[in-house]
Amino acid sequence: MEKLVRRPNAVILFISLSLLIMLTTGCQEIKLKAGIEAANKQCPIDMGETGKITSIVYDGENVVYTFYLNEEAANIKTLQKNPESMKTSLKIMFQNPNKEVKSLLDLVVKCKAGLQMIYIGKDSGEQVVCELTTDEIKEILNKDVDTTESDLAKLETQVQMANLQFPIQASEDVLIEKIELSDEAVIYICRVDEDLCDMNQIKANAAEVKQGIIETLGNQTDLATQLFIKSCVNCDRNIVYRYIGKQSEAQHDVVITVPELKDMLKKE
Repeated sequence: MEKLVRRPNAVILFISLSLLIMLTTGCQEIKLKAGIEAANKQCPIDMGETGKITSIVYDGENVVYTFYLNEEAANIKTLQKNPESMKTSLKIMFQNPNKEVKSLLDLVVKCKAGLQMIYIGKDSGEQVVCELTTDEIKEILNKDVDTTESDLAKLETQVQMANLQFPIQASEDVLIEKIELSDEAVIYICRVDEDLCDMNQIKANAAEVKQGIIETLGNQTDLATQLFIKSCVNCDRNIVYRYIGKQSEAQHDVVITVPELKDMLKKE
């Protein structure tokens, strides 16, 4: 008789625990859906020259970001050829997340979901998808990364991803070949066609050139530019535009200092 009583009790306990797990999971999914719905209401989110995030949804398996890419500023075919670089970039961007992002990632993990970024070429319609699994998100959350190392890793990744898009014709007479990262600065290598612009002219008008760059950067309120400027400040790196004569190899640096970059962030 005792065994008969004990067995139904064990069954009831199992059913109760299973129901509790289901309810807890369901509660987490409700929270995640609510958070994603709130985030989606902020779309479209301007990401500067590269494009904009048009939607953020939870499809039951992944939190899916849809990013419309401005193909005049970014080459989607280049991104298609560098999936690992994209995934590394996504991982590093989520390192040492703030409280709100960490809460979201915790919810994603509890729901056994993943993160997915779908990049769509605005003109071509071509797509490239970058995805983080539940285990990869767990790894990010559990990884103890020094803040300084994390900031530098983010900046290195930003430079690496930007370089996938270069060279870019900035103007009729200036071609930006690439970006370099040194111990002191993020350096834009700008090749000047001296048949169209004399290097002495750039040197003579260096103050005006610098002011133009500061105003352009300062007026870029999109998230991508702000994150880039913050990364430079956190890593104590100036931004340098290094103009190099195509024929003469003469060069002149226009330097935007860290204090000047900090002033831009104060205007947010």
